[in-house]
Amino acid sequence: MAATQSSTESSAQPTQPSFVERLASRGSMLYGGDYNPEQWPESVWHDDMRLFKEAGINEVTLNVFSWAQLQPSEDEYDFSKLDRIVKTVSDAGLSIVMATSTGALPAWMALRHPDVNRVDERGRKMRHRERHNACINSQTFRKYSAALAGKLAERYGQLPNLVAWHVGNEYGGMCWCDTCAVKFREWLHRKYGTIEAVNEAWNSAFWSHTYHGFDEIFPPNELGDTTSWGGKAILGGFSLDYQRFYGECVLESYNEEKAAIRKFDPVNPVTTNMMGTYPTYDYFRWRAGASATDGTVGDAAGDATAETAAPTATAGGADVVSWDSYPRPDTDPANVAFCHELMRGVGGGKPFMLMEQTPSRQNWMAYNTQKRPGQMRELSWQAVAHGADTVQFFQLRQNRSGCEKFHGALVSSDGTDRTRAFKECAKLGAELGRVSGRILGSRVVPAKVALIFDWQSRWAIGMSAGPTISMDYVAEVQRWYRELHRRNIPVDIVGPYDSYDAYDLVLAPCLYMMRADLVERLRAFVTGGGRLLLTALSALTDEHDSLYQGEIPVPLRDLTGVWVEETDALDPDAAVVPLRFAGQSSAGVGSVDAAADVTGDRAVATGDRAVAADGNVSAAVAPTDYTENPVIADSANDAAGPHGRVLFDVLEADEGTEVLATYGSEYYVGTPAFTFRPSAGNGGVFYAATFPDDAAMPRFVDALLAGTGIVGLTDAPLVGTVERSAAAPDATVPADLRTVDLEVTRRVAADGTTFTFVLNPVNAPVAVDLPASLAGRDLLTDTTVTPGHRVLPPFAVLVIESEKFLS
Repeated sequence: MAATQSSTESSAQPTQPSFVERLASRGSMLYGGDYNPEQWPESVWHDDMRLFKEAGINEVTLNVFSWAQLQPSEDEYDFSKLDRIVKTVSDAGLSIVMATSTGALPAWMALRHPDVNRVDERGRKMRHRERHNACINSQTFRKYSAALAGKLAERYGQLPNLVAWHVGNEYGGMCWCDTCAVKFREWLHRKYGTIEAVNEAWNSAFWSHTYHGFDEIFPPNELGDTTSWGGKAILGGFSLDYQRFYGECVLESYNEEKAAIRKFDPVNPVTTNMMGTYPTYDYFRWRAGASATDGTVGDAAGDATAETAAPTATAGGADVVSWDSYPRPDTDPANVAFCHELMRGVGGGKPFMLMEQTPSRQNWMAYNTQKRPGQMRELSWQAVAHGADTVQFFQLRQNRSGCEKFHGALVSSDGTDRTRAFKECAKLGAELGRVSGRILGSRVVPAKVALIFDWQSRWAIGMSAGPTISMDYVAEVQRWYRELHRRNIPVDIVGPYDSYDAYDLVLAPCLYMMRADLVERLRAFVTGGGRLLLTALSALTDEHDSLYQGEIPVPLRDLTGVWVEETDALDPDAAVVPLRFAGQSSAGVGSVDAAADVTGDRAVATGDRAVAADGNVSAAVAPTDYTENPVIADSANDAAGPHGRVLFDVLEADEGTEVLATYGSEYYVGTPAFTFRPSAGNGGVFYAATFPDDAAMPRFVDALLAGTGIVGLTDAPLVGTVERSAAAPDATVPADLRTVDLEVTRRVAADGTTFTFVLNPVNAPVAVDLPASLAGRDLLTDTTVTPGHRVLPPFAVLVIESEKFLS
């Protein structure tokens, strides 16, 4: 076989089995995780193999942090210990995910080649220290990292039990050194061509920031393009470009290692472990085949959930998405599900790898709470329910020392099989070995709802001075997902580069920054009959963080049918604003009558009088017709009812725009808080002028879904009642917990067989009435699941198999 292969030659070759197909041929999902035997005497290794077999482990991830051992100096390599490790695990019948070891530098490199050491945001040069410690633009790092990846692939790439490559490890952080400054200037020159174009893009006339040459531009660290109040960017476009630039450099370095691997192994998928909503890099750009500069795949017109072509020998990006799931003890189960869906979306809807989770506890939190009995199993099956085709841990044997010595493991420092963690892992291993082959390769049920997650809008909002310090992009996006998850409605989380043609409803909360191509795809979606949700802080800026000039939301002003005249910000801990809903609109969604005072020449109620839009004081104008005193905000009903929070756009609604809810207090009392502008067919644009609280969110989502035919996997949220008398006292279960939203998720095999997952996410028994739609055979117990009343134990999991999927 030739060492390299062109794209043309590759496409002419017979199609290689996919990663999932190769896993399926092994009969079960990968079950294992990080194994670092180089930290222990070799006499321990054989004991480990025995324990792994007992626990049902069939895979190990090797060599994650071994660079210093593999390469003692510039021109010296020593693979002797790794050879013995590989032989040991291969003889034990274990599959291997081989890491390239490039996630942490050897000390000799940091000392002899100081260009590899990062400069932090404060301008301080680092020494040899923790992982994530390399300047990604160091030519020394690039040279030796790619060389090591190539040597590993040459040596181990043809192993019959090798199933994947793992480049680096949890890429993280940034660098602001002089090397990065030079590379950034080169990047800017390629992107913009001239310094005049840079100045125009960044509006650098602000605060005398006009640049007259590229050499005047330095990385925007705390010593440079950062305000002294709140650490916000002075020029948003400047800081955004550096964030983009550095992320592209990290991906470029990953791709160099991948290319070195591909010279010797054209088959096994290459990945790196991502971290859910990790803020620093735009993971959608890591999708195999995506453009590093704009995130598009091909012409960006394909179905976001469609299978992409098998990667060629030169294709960049992650061939299969893998990620590390470490929820905190108080993390909402819906937010864990959100992260799984996000990672599945990064991979274009294909199954992903759960590369890491802890068997028991994490070690970097203030309080490292143990997972309760059954919780590790439930979280593992939750990942599978959302598309994982592997269940892996960090770690398989507990570290002897170091900063992760208190992190949980399959095998603890006692080296026995008697711990609770080991026994629970062994039970899960037996389950996966018995049934996971049935599920392997199935896809999460097709969704009609998409939720856009945009890392770059998140960056831009975070860099902006204003409009509120209470803005949390991830939390606000997750709030919309949480309500759909509560209703067991399938949702795809997609990026701003994807096509939305496959969906009936697209939610784009806080989609602050919109490139022209995204505007056109959203416009085509709406005019083609789709429903789109926008919220406050949407469609405000272009990709350079420059405000669109005109009536907000400028690029979609005609489709939204509203003008955001101004935006109020209130401390959500001190003030919320009641919302008023009434009536039904022509689209079947709840509305209030759009009176003259909230369309056209708007009048704003102020106490018992009103100030019209032309400034004339007139008699009081009742802003709505469903309350006697809409100005009063502190009534008992207001306290318990739906509210808006954080931001409050003051809207003027066009004629033909339906007002679904209005504000019940503040100077904008009676003005629209939630609107709908119909378009072709059943489509249109919803505009949420404020962020709904927990009482308001169901009303907003009711409106989005009304008349669409979009339904959940159960007719209504599957709510269980906590059996308090049978619940043992536990720090993780609030004393006032009375009901629990049970999660229902579904995967569908190629032959139409469905696997419906029902999960109890709390450490308490819950009583529930199962609907007829959940009838079938539970794979885990090989018993029949019938409709009706039953009590689910703490952290219960049902995997219900039924014959055919009906779309």
